[in-house]
Amino acid sequence: MPNARRWSLAATVALATLLMPEARTRAFDVVLSTQGEFMDAYLVNGTALPPKVVFIDPDPPNPDILGTPPRVGRHVNGKLCFFPRGGGLTGKFVVADDTYRESCLDRNPPQARCSVTRRSSRFYVGKDPDGWAVFRRSGKWTKRHIHTPWPGFAETPQGTPPPDAPQGNIDPQGCVFDGRGNFFATDVGTGDPSDTNPNHKGSLLVFFPGRRHRYDTFCFLDKSLSQAGMPAMDEAGNIYVPETGGLKVSKYSPPFPSSPADCPNADHLVTTPPTKAVFPTPGALTPSSIVRVPHTDHWYVASVIVPFPGGIINEYDANGVLVRNIVPTNMLKNPIGMDVGSDGTVYYAELNLNPDFSTGCGRVSMARFVGGTPQAPEILGKNLSFPDGVTVVDSSQLRVNFLKLPPAPEPDPRTCNGEGSPSGAFIDGSPFAG
Repeated sequence: MPNARRWSLAATVALATLLMPEARTRAFDVVLSTQGEFMDAYLVNGTALPPKVVFIDPDPPNPDILGTPPRVGRHVNGKLCFFPRGGGLTGKFVVADDTYRESCLDRNPPQARCSVTRRSSRFYVGKDPDGWAVFRRSGKWTKRHIHTPWPGFAETPQGTPPPDAPQGNIDPQGCVFDGRGNFFATDVGTGDPSDTNPNHKGSLLVFFPGRRHRYDTFCFLDKSLSQAGMPAMDEAGNIYVPETGGLKVSKYSPPFPSSPADCPNADHLVTTPPTKAVFPTPGALTPSSIVRVPHTDHWYVASVIVPFPGGIINEYDANGVLVRNIVPTNMLKNPIGMDVGSDGTVYYAELNLNPDFSTGCGRVSMARFVGGTPQAPEILGKNLSFPDGVTVVDSSQLRVNFLKLPPAPEPDPRTCNGEGSPSGAFIDGSPFAG
């Protein structure tokens, strides 16, 4: 990046931070979104296209040599979840992570850092299968990883694809903690609705902290999900999981397992399953995410495809009765991850699907409210490669100087299949195309 542009971006970030009311002494919302294996941080300031910095970078600048190390160096996906207070993990968080497979097995030749075995090295990758990595408040990896076993994975020669992933490792994505510190997570599955192999289905599982908070024991609650989305939990402890391929949101109620003794079999499937029911979402037929409406018992639900082609975001009451539309289909490009800011603003990622359901250039957008009425969406970031997770955090939850993080430049549309997007999104002349 030319120095002039780098200084310009740095000045923009600094100005935006100064314009936030008492930004240096008061917390403010930061929107974290994963795309292209990065996690970007949007320093939202109430305007479109706010300053954006790289919070988690996936790779070294030159992955073929042991030259300059990455700041973080992890491939991340989905949303972020903080551990509950206590147990030595206070302030730390988890994000779905597939670094070793993508950097060292799927890639041929493997990245140079794959040969590093010294844990203290900034190039250290480990050999963990797809799961969830544990991070400090700075965004740095703790060298800890939570995952289910993947037979044959660790023995796979580098530069060679591993054996087929078992459930739990296929496509880790969502996360939510209960009050006891149990970590509930979802595995999307293959994501192919035409795949009828039951071992390729999505799943809901729970990892138990144990006495030493290692989260190395687990049970599956359900192994039959159709394209599992990111879970949410209500105040009573019920868990809601969108099933995009199943055209529904599933609601799970206790009994939930409390230890591995509740799933004493080779499949690690609970012997006493939770109560499962459909949470109705009329009008949102392909649900992809569900989040709580602040200070209520209502929910926002995003539908990724139907109404075709853009999807929809609606509000529902505690019983699944439609309350109102938040973002109409003609203003959407297939919403997936979603969260809500401290002021009630809805933030969401959009895949921008092509007619064949491949992804074009995605984006991250927001819908603000004035007098309780949702306003037309505004774009935060565009030309993104498969943006999925969105998490709004209070800046005080992180220990990082955003002014020192590298700016996240807007990618070239050609890097994210922009030229093939169904309506010429991001390159046509429509006012919301960006």
